[in-house]
Amino acid sequence: MSAPLHTALAAISDELIALRHDIHRWPEPGFEEVRTQAAIMAALSEAGLSPRACAGTGVVVDIGSGDGPCLALRADIDCLRMTEANPHLPYRSERDGLAHMCGHDGHTATLVGAGILLAGVEDRLPGRIRLLFQPAEEGPGGAPVMIEAGCLEGVDEVYGMHNWPAAPLGALRTISGPCMATVAEMSITVTGKGVHASQPQDGQDPVLAAAHIVTALQSIISRNVHYQDRCVVSVTTIHGGEAFNVIPDTVTMSGTIRALSEESYDLITARIEAVATGTATAMGCSAQVLINRMYPVLVNTPKETALVESVARAVFGTVSDELLPMLGAEDFAFFLQHRPGCFFFLGGGESGRSNAICHATNYDYNDNLIDIGVRFWLKLIEARMDVALFT
Repeated sequence: MSAPLHTALAAISDELIALRHDIHRWPEPGFEEVRTQAAIMAALSEAGLSPRACAGTGVVVDIGSGDGPCLALRADIDCLRMTEANPHLPYRSERDGLAHMCGHDGHTATLVGAGILLAGVEDRLPGRIRLLFQPAEEGPGGAPVMIEAGCLEGVDEVYGMHNWPAAPLGALRTISGPCMATVAEMSITVTGKGVHASQPQDGQDPVLAAAHIVTALQSIISRNVHYQDRCVVSVTTIHGGEAFNVIPDTVTMSGTIRALSEESYDLITARIEAVATGTATAMGCSAQVLINRMYPVLVNTPKETALVESVARAVFGTVSDELLPMLGAEDFAFFLQHRPGCFFFLGGGESGRSNAICHATNYDYNDNLIDIGVRFWLKLIEARMDVALFT
């Protein structure tokens, strides 16, 4: 007979927190997660499992050998290329310009915890569990590389979790259908004819043209996209010129496109091209538009989302779709293009802490969410496989 879940969790809780703090202290960006990979594999191997490397710095481990369904659970393991502003933390980042400011350290520790506990009941699993520790979620996108390496072979369903500090601790948020947006990077180069700033009539001013383009781009959502569609076009950088008295030859700008449907995305990108080139031409200049699509729309499938919601009600008492779908993006979307599944959020907000949002310089994963996340993963498995693994 297995131990009660709360007893089994209590026995490894400090270990998981220590693992999270260690990963946080030594962050590694996409496809450079060598130390992180070694820490994951060491923890899983100590539990009697046989993890294997995947996609360079990723990790895959299979648990169970039953004939039932194979469920894949995914955690992202990379950090952000940014500077942490948490000088009070004893485990703050030791690497300049690198920091776990999105909680991937917590996601990793949580999935490791689920793996450790599953190892103890492996013989009771009627199916198989595959844990996916994925590199490079923040870019350039580790999910497609994992998929190409075969991480979904034999998998029936795939599930992913992300913390959300704005929601109360343990509150689950998800939605069937589009849940997160497709994201693309746009860059626009406006070319004119440079001239002395006192003689603008002798040139073609790309600064003026760029300013009109920025303004005109804001009309795309308000005048071309249906008011019920959630979309964003944001210009976030603009650069041009070297001297205060010289009109430059070129101005460059960049930004992001977010949409929740293929139709809206196609409409927006077509309009960006037309607006930018047309506005530049009207101002006597030319414009070159480059759009790099990064991640597709993340679409949760109905049956698997209903399962997550059902388990959430049983474990937490409530579930909601508050603030969903959102225009953030996630490369878990690639997994859902190949297998049915669900991506969901677990609240980490709690009184007495800052609850800084993900990607904020003072963000820090709530350690109290680790046990909650492990418990949810195990309850999800029990519900899907119709088995009681813990008393």
